[in-house]
Amino acid sequence: MSTVLVTGASGIAGREVSRGLAAAGHQVRRADVAPAPDPADAGIGEFVRCDTRTPTDVLDAVDGCDAVVHLAAWHNAHRPGVSDATIFAVNVDGTFNVLQACRAAGVQSVVFASSMAYGWGSVYSVTKVLGEDLMKMYHEVTGASVALLRYHGFVPEPYLRWGERLLRNGVDVRDVATATVAATEAALGRRFDVFRTIVHSDHGMPEDVRADFATRGAEWAETRLPGAVALIERHSLELPQSVEQHDLSEAAELLGWRPEHDFVEFLADLQRRDAAGEDVGSLWAPGRIPA
Repeated sequence: MSTVLVTGASGIAGREVSRGLAAAGHQVRRADVAPAPDPADAGIGEFVRCDTRTPTDVLDAVDGCDAVVHLAAWHNAHRPGVSDATIFAVNVDGTFNVLQACRAAGVQSVVFASSMAYGWGSVYSVTKVLGEDLMKMYHEVTGASVALLRYHGFVPEPYLRWGERLLRNGVDVRDVATATVAATEAALGRRFDVFRTIVHSDHGMPEDVRADFATRGAEWAETRLPGAVALIERHSLELPQSVEQHDLSEAAELLGWRPEHDFVEFLADLQRRDAAGEDVGSLWAPGRIPA
């Protein structure tokens, strides 16, 4: 059994990842500035208070761990917002401190929460460029296996908007968790040196549908779920001109991971809620009712 530290463990992804690691048989150490509000999380594993901007906090948290999943970050979707200086300090200085602690503890398996926003369009985007560079530096210096996971958006939104977002840049947090667990186990197994993948939904649609979804999408969805066209019309779902879809075959081959949650599943969930007479206008997602 491996001991895995999850930084940012009280966040949306951190809680799902911690649960997934525990379910896979790992000993989980959860680190964050405060524990998650759900008492059920207390049973997942040890909690340690850790502000990644404080080197001594991070040294204590990493000590004795076999792998580190570094999720702690501020990003542009957080509410309330924080300053660019805070985003930079947590995302860059915090990542540096985590890697210094990993080096001191001899950690050879690291998973880093990067982002689809990787680039130069904002301070947040730049912090992900710098974070990935720090991770690659850590591999060069220590020989550790490092996974860079560019997550697409998983922050909860109003339910119907969430369904629309799955066709654009949304990914279910459960897929974020399974990808992260798979990457952690692959790093522990030394299956790569530095590996990078996008973590996104895969709707399995043909290219002609993907490229002209506004015209072909509803009909395609109907072939997957009878009644889909009526649902789309009833709830005035806004279909994109084209669907963002990525080649995730390398992640499937190397990590054994594929996303499992997609737009058609959302429509099936919406169909069940409609049949139950539920008012979906006040819901937020991800969120499901029993089948």
